[in-house]
Amino acid sequence: MRKHLAFIVSFVVTLVLWVIAYPYLPEEMPMQWGFDGTVNWTAPKSTSMLLNLGIILIIYPILVLSPKLDPKRKGYLYTSKAYWVIIYATLGLLIFVNMFIIFQSVGYNLRIDIVIPILVGALFIVIGNYMQTVKANWFMGIRTPWTLSSETVWRKTHRLGSKLFIISGIIFFLAPFMSPSYMAYIILIPAISAGLIPTIYSYFLFKKEQEERSHE
Repeated sequence: MRKHLAFIVSFVVTLVLWVIAYPYLPEEMPMQWGFDGTVNWTAPKSTSMLLNLGIILIIYPILVLSPKLDPKRKGYLYTSKAYWVIIYATLGLLIFVNMFIIFQSVGYNLRIDIVIPILVGALFIVIGNYMQTVKANWFMGIRTPWTLSSETVWRKTHRLGSKLFIISGIIFFLAPFMSPSYMAYIILIPAISAGLIPTIYSYFLFKKEQEERSHE
């Protein structure tokens, strides 16, 4: 129960904030923004409230319950410090997005094109910092046929992935200060690379390991 206290408190605070602000919110609220901060999609305030709170209520149980189903290391992640740090970091980002939408909708001049890249960058750095401490499992990390087949490949792949995630996070910090026309590339290229490069790397590591074993 103590593990879930942070979630319960933060969710209740967010719900109360929605309820208090609800009468003052515009009938149409922003739901999606472009890289330049312009609103691409709006929804009625009731829909916005239900969707934003619902995302938290759906994602948190999935993150918490998934490790218990892991056939490789049953229950391992549930007791892993790294896993819970990443859960709380993800939860914090979702809570902040809810608060951002509320405050911006009641009239505060907040720059989502600056705030969100910085927050996502912070999340990437947290994930990168803890990624290399997580042992092989089926629910978290760079899960490829090759990392799941070899502890050595898993460890080396996540060592590289950890560095790439941290580098990507730092790049995200710089994105808001670049030209909006380049922001999509500045964000998407590092994010994709952080997942794609370790995946390819894991394949070559596994092939090398297999070749070394065949010569023994």
